[in-house]
Amino acid sequence: MTTKQGPKAGYLEFDRDRWAALRAGEPMSLAPSEMETLTSPTQPMAPEEVRQILLPLSRLLHLHATRVQALKAPQAGARVPYVIGVSGSVAVGKSSFARVLAALLAYWPGKPNVHLVTTDSFLFPLATLQEKNILHRKGFPESYDEPLFLEFLQAVCRRGETAQIPIYSHVRYDILADETQSVEAPDIVILEGLNVLQGAQGQGLHALDFIDFSIYVDAAPQAIKTWYLERFVYLKNTAFQSADSYFNKFKGLSDPEALAMASDTWDRVNLKNLVENILPTRERANLIIHKTVDHHIDKLLLRQV
Repeated sequence: MTTKQGPKAGYLEFDRDRWAALRAGEPMSLAPSEMETLTSPTQPMAPEEVRQILLPLSRLLHLHATRVQALKAPQAGARVPYVIGVSGSVAVGKSSFARVLAALLAYWPGKPNVHLVTTDSFLFPLATLQEKNILHRKGFPESYDEPLFLEFLQAVCRRGETAQIPIYSHVRYDILADETQSVEAPDIVILEGLNVLQGAQGQGLHALDFIDFSIYVDAAPQAIKTWYLERFVYLKNTAFQSADSYFNKFKGLSDPEALAMASDTWDRVNLKNLVENILPTRERANLIIHKTVDHHIDKLLLRQV
């Protein structure tokens, strides 16, 4: 375990073996069948990743949450949740990571009520993005309904209220008009999304002001691009075949044509968003989890307290 200098100053670096030792006997609570339902075919998570990485993280979060909640209780005047933020690039695997983490946390003593909230729920509807002429900047800061997002955070995380939030459909590429997700009496809220660590200091409230522990899932941009291309081809051959899919118009593309289209989209949109808006927030995280090109987590950087 070493203290990093330079851009990672203030972090302690762990390799897999040192991090795995933090598990301290934490039991494996997820069956293989559960794992299959939580992870994406294009973002696999091997059982050893859960045992060596997520179980020690779950134990760390349990210890931290116990301390934070003891401080929150007398101040809030209401039951408020412990809030975890998970950020990183498009296609880096943060959604699968957050789902598995949520399932593990639900097995803590007392079986806490865990709610996973994706910030996709706070994207403007497709019609609004088109009206604002920013559909090509979906996922950029201006594509989110920030007032709605902040009102949700204040209601649930500060006032302890129940909230109804929109549901985003990746198939339809849009907010579902007649469906909502109810967030009621959570003990833990996991906020997962591109923008959870964003926001300029001194310019009002941001999601980071509500987060008790933040995680950034990191990888080399070229590796993430490879995963993005693989995911696009997989979806073209599966989800895009549905008549309900916004991307159904691409179902007839050959794999090389799909790869060319996805590569252009990555370079013009997602890489630009990563470099300009997402990557600069990495050092705001309490924990940086680095993945290699084969989805293997090789090191973790934990901010010193």
